[in-house]
Amino acid sequence: MADLTRMAWNARRAGQRFDPATLLDAFADAVGPEGIVLVPTFNFDLLNGDAFDVKRTRSISGALANAALDHPRYRRTAHPLHSFAMAGGDAATIDRHTKANGSFDTGSPFGSMHRRKARLISFDLPLNAAFTFVHYVEQELQVPYRRTRQLEVNYTDEHGGSSLRRFTTFAKKAGHINELSALEPMLDKAGALTHGDLDGSKWISVDLANAFEVVAADIRSNKARSIHRFVPSLWLRDTVKVALRTFGHRTRKERTAHAARLH
Repeated sequence: MADLTRMAWNARRAGQRFDPATLLDAFADAVGPEGIVLVPTFNFDLLNGDAFDVKRTRSISGALANAALDHPRYRRTAHPLHSFAMAGGDAATIDRHTKANGSFDTGSPFGSMHRRKARLISFDLPLNAAFTFVHYVEQELQVPYRRTRQLEVNYTDEHGGSSLRRFTTFAKKAGHINELSALEPMLDKAGALTHGDLDGSKWISVDLANAFEVVAADIRSNKARSIHRFVPSLWLRDTVKVALRTFGHRTRKERTAHAARLH
C-alpha cells in the first residue's frame, strides 16, 4: 500500500517522471516466480443495488490501486468490497480461495495472507490507514462491536457475465471506530513491525502472522481497547446514515442521474 504523493514529488524534484507501474514491477520482480504481490483495490463504499465490474470498476484505494488494475501482470480478485490486484507465479492459488462471499472470511485473501505469513509493506501511510488486516482478526475472534452485513450487488465477472449476487462484510456497529495508535508500539515491541526511510519516503513493514497474535491477545485480554473505541457523537451520525439508506436509498446510477438533473 502507498500514498504516492511524496514519491512523485521527489521524482519531479530530481527531474524524473514517476510511474507507479515501475514500483509494481519492482515488487513483482523482487518476490520472484514463487512469490506473490497483492495490492488492495477496495470499493468498500458500495451500497445495496450498486454495480461492480471486476474488470472495469475503479478502486477508491488510490493511484497505486488503479495502476495495478491497469497493469498486465496483475489480476483482480473477486470480492467487490475488498478485492486485491495480484501478481506472481502462485497468484492463481490464492484466487481459488477468494470465492468466499465474506470480505474477511478465512477463505478470503486476508485468510491466505495469514496462513502464508505474509508481510504488509506500506509507504507514506500510517498504520491506521494501512492495517485493514485488523478486521480479519476481529472477525476471527467475533468481536461484539462488529456484525455481519449483507450486500446485494449487480455483479459483472471477469468473463462479462452479470447477475445479482450477495456478499457479506464484518461491518462496525454504530459509533465504533478503529484507532490503532496504541497498537503500533505493541507491534513494535513484539517484533511484528519495523519502519524506516527510503529516499525520503517513510515505510512500515508488518509481519501479519505475528501481528495477528498481538491483536488477538488485545481482544481477548483487553477488550480490544488498543484497536477500537466508541464515540457517542459518531453513534448519532451512523444511526442517521442507516435511516437514510433504509428510507431514501438510491442506487449509484440513480444518485448520479439525480445529481445531473440538479445541475
